[in-house]
Amino acid sequence: MKNKLSFYGIIILIGLFVAFYFIASLFLEHMRHDEEINEENMAITENDKNYNDEIEIVNNLYQNVRILYDVVNSKFKVDQDDIIVINDITYKKITNFDEVTSNLFTLNGLNKYISDLGSYFAITNDLYYLAGNLVSYQTYYFRGDDTKIYILDVSDNVINAIIYEKWTSNNKNTLATIRVIKEEKSWLIDDISILVSE
Repeated sequence: MKNKLSFYGIIILIGLFVAFYFIASLFLEHMRHDEEINEENMAITENDKNYNDEIEIVNNLYQNVRILYDVVNSKFKVDQDDIIVINDITYKKITNFDEVTSNLFTLNGLNKYISDLGSYFAITNDLYYLAGNLVSYQTYYFRGDDTKIYILDVSDNVINAIIYEKWTSNNKNTLATIRVIKEEKSWLIDDISILVSE
């Protein structure tokens, strides 16, 4: 008797599952999908794995700043009459220092730049002076004709990358890291550290 009840119970359960399956299938088939999918507003966007936008940001800043690391450059203008002499080196006042650097560096980046090239600058009363005999003070850090930029990592406001600059005719290379930070909608250099220059 118990076996018959178990058998009938199983048959009833299977019947209920089959009925549920058919009813659910019919219901889903007759549902209308009138809602349009707007692909432009999708939550998930495809990431650019080649980092083309980030490379362009870094490269634009780097191309503007690389000449400053050569010291002998056409960016800084100096006042030939406003000079100071320190340890037998004549320094001339830079008349457009803020104008040149404010669109390139964060405060940290500017301090790092001045620190790296400290022997070429003199600072007095918040004014910047550049060594006058510039021909003997060339750095050759970023001179070259073949620039490669490799992105290390990216976030919403920070890009870390490597710069490799090759100067084919002189067989010189410079390898450096660069960190770029977004401040008030502008990307600025927060740090450039030269790893190798030979």
